[in-house]
Amino acid sequence: MAKTDTKTRILDTAERLFAQKGFDAVSLRTIIASAKVNLAAVHYHFGSKQALVHAVISRRLRPINEERLTQLAEIRIKAGRRPVKLEHVLECLFRPLFRVQANSKAGPTFARLVGRVMGERNEGLHKFMMGELAEVIIQFSAAIEAALPELPKEESDWRSHFMAGAMAHTLCNADLLVRFTGTDAGASDYESTVRRLIDFTAAGFRARVSPPPKKARAKRKPKRT
Repeated sequence: MAKTDTKTRILDTAERLFAQKGFDAVSLRTIIASAKVNLAAVHYHFGSKQALVHAVISRRLRPINEERLTQLAEIRIKAGRRPVKLEHVLECLFRPLFRVQANSKAGPTFARLVGRVMGERNEGLHKFMMGELAEVIIQFSAAIEAALPELPKEESDWRSHFMAGAMAHTLCNADLLVRFTGTDAGASDYESTVRRLIDFTAAGFRARVSPPPKKARAKRKPKRT
């Protein structure tokens, strides 16, 4: 039991410090001093700082992704041979994420941690995140394409890219809404946030596909004098 407690304390401390200062700015020495453990305990449970970073992220992200995939599988079964409605797909993607954000204990730190992951140009970290999200990307991309069969794949990919940006911004920067507009983002009322994000994103996916821009006209040859 003591080993489990030590491991959890290391994870909790590392998560808080990474969220506050960034992954590169926090050393193992800082973590062990704050967690009141020795370096051997960190190496015993995680092996390296990189492995600790991955463990901190996956501890929060994997349950969210598992819930996303479970919910998507359930609504696919209910739909039978019919494609799942786009709004239902988006709800499965958004709701588990914003439910965690609404948790008064873990939510604020989790949101800052996601912001650090998105903001830091760390190739190894981004590669790890893509591995964590791989199955979610595959399954939800397929569900979106099935819900909108008339939408070209290139457009679906672009709009999924914009959706990811809106989702991350809403998660990590809720305070900006209050600061610049006076409207309370209401993190505790995550149902309203999810509903608004679904409406916004679904409208974006269903927007008219604009024709490609006309090719620039060839420059006219200079007149002979």
